[in-house]
Amino acid sequence: MFIIWGEIKEKIQESWTQFGDAFAENPIKYFWRAGGLLFLSLLLAGSMIFLPEKIKADQVDSLVYSTITSDKVKGFDYSNAKQTIADSKAISVMFCVPKGETYEQVLSIFNDSKKMEELNRQIYFYPLVYDVAEEEKEYGINREQITFIFFDGGKETNRVVIGKEGITDVSKELVPELNRLPLANIKKLELEMTTDSTQ
Repeated sequence: MFIIWGEIKEKIQESWTQFGDAFAENPIKYFWRAGGLLFLSLLLAGSMIFLPEKIKADQVDSLVYSTITSDKVKGFDYSNAKQTIADSKAISVMFCVPKGETYEQVLSIFNDSKKMEELNRQIYFYPLVYDVAEEEKEYGINREQITFIFFDGGKETNRVVIGKEGITDVSKELVPELNRLPLANIKKLELEMTTDSTQ
């Protein structure tokens, strides 16, 4: 055992001496190698940071957005969706998990060209597939419901939810409600009128 250890130690010392001699003869060559190794390490680390976002965006494009044929419904660049909402002057956004019976009903309406002729504005689709809990908290939405929000200057001004509190008959109510979505003042007036009439 000690003999093997001695041989290994001797080989390490010999290699170190050879490296020291080679470095002394041509140090620039070794600095270039060290710089190249550092550059490759930084490149690898950078790709580990940015590639997952690109992969997520590509997955959403191919699995979710590819199922929508309507030109009135657009997908976001998934990695920049939040920034697009914040920077837009006026934008209507659909938030939902892209699965389930209600989602399929909404999708069939969006893919119906006659129904889409009635829609007076573009809807952007923000699928809830990654970081769903964070999105729920940020936008005040529920993953179990499909929520349409109108943002004016990056701030929410109106929302419509498919479910008990909102749209119950998707085939009849969805398009008219989406057309009224940017009209937040009308909603307030309707609420005030119903409150006044009940008093």
